[in-house]
Amino acid sequence: MRPVQRPVYNGIAYADYKSYLPALIQAYGGYCSYCERPDKVDVEHVIPKTHAQHLTTDWNNFLLGCPRCNRDFKKSKNTQRLGYIWPDVENTFKLLKYYSDGRVQPMVGLTAALTVHVQATIDLVCLDDSNQIQKPLSLGRRRAFKLAEYAKNRFLANEMTVGEVMDLAETGYWSVWYNVFQNIPLILTRLVNLYPNTDINRP
Repeated sequence: MRPVQRPVYNGIAYADYKSYLPALIQAYGGYCSYCERPDKVDVEHVIPKTHAQHLTTDWNNFLLGCPRCNRDFKKSKNTQRLGYIWPDVENTFKLLKYYSDGRVQPMVGLTAALTVHVQATIDLVCLDDSNQIQKPLSLGRRRAFKLAEYAKNRFLANEMTVGEVMDLAETGYWSVWYNVFQNIPLILTRLVNLYPNTDINRP
């Protein structure tokens, strides 16, 4: 779950929240704020509009969500932000551990309370679907890990340029790529810049 810095919105104040979609895609890229896939994305209300109608068109309550994460799992289950972690508030990269077999778990070493919040977020959008009958995220992360490792080996062997690595990284799963290239600062910098408003330096 890529941590993001929410830009200030100075555009038109729309009456229909769906009209904010182009601005959100420009702000964050066309990726789901939860699973990080470049799927078809919609305006996602962090606090569902059924629980906070006054936030229905509030820019600060918007993220991007794919149909799977937003409609199939998150729905209107959370009534507020409290009790979860959110990519526009916390450094979610430091709170989630991504495994090469596709699993996602709370990072080891967190406080007990924070671990509960991280797990609640994983459960809210079924970020770890490894035990589901259909597991698109788990299988997608496995493929992303293999692709990123391949790109890393080719890059270190001077058989792939930075631009070619970025072309592959645009396929999604930012956290996987950022994990794999941890020891290569040049690629990490480019990964931060590749996905708009990534905020990896947040505490």
